[in-house]
Amino acid sequence: MMRTLPVLAGFLAIILPGMAFAETASMRTANESEIRQHLPGTSELKESKNGYEYRDGNKNGYKITNGQVCVLFPSKKTDCVNVKTDGKTFQMIDKKGGRTKF
Repeated sequence: MMRTLPVLAGFLAIILPGMAFAETASMRTANESEIRQHLPGTSELKESKNGYEYRDGNKNGYKITNGQVCVLFPSKKTDCVNVKTDGKTFQMIDKKGGRTKF
C-alpha cells in the first residue's frame, strides 16, 4: 500500500496537466458579446469619456473587448485578463497563465 501512493502521485503528476491541456485545447477567444452575456452586471455599466465603463457608485472602470476584460482602478493602475471559452465554460487567464473558471 505504501509503495502505491508515490506511484499514484507520480502518475497523476504526469496525467493531470495533460488533462487540463485537453480541456483548454478546445478553448477559443471569447468575443465581447459572449463575455457580456456571461458576466453578471454588465448591463448596468455606463461608458465614460475615457473608454472605460462604470457602475454607479463604483470607481473601478471596466473595458470589455474580444478576448479580454480590463479593470482600471482609481489609482490609475490597470489589470487585464484574457477570456477563453468552448461555448459553455469560460476561463479567465491572468498574466502569469493562471486560469480561473467563471
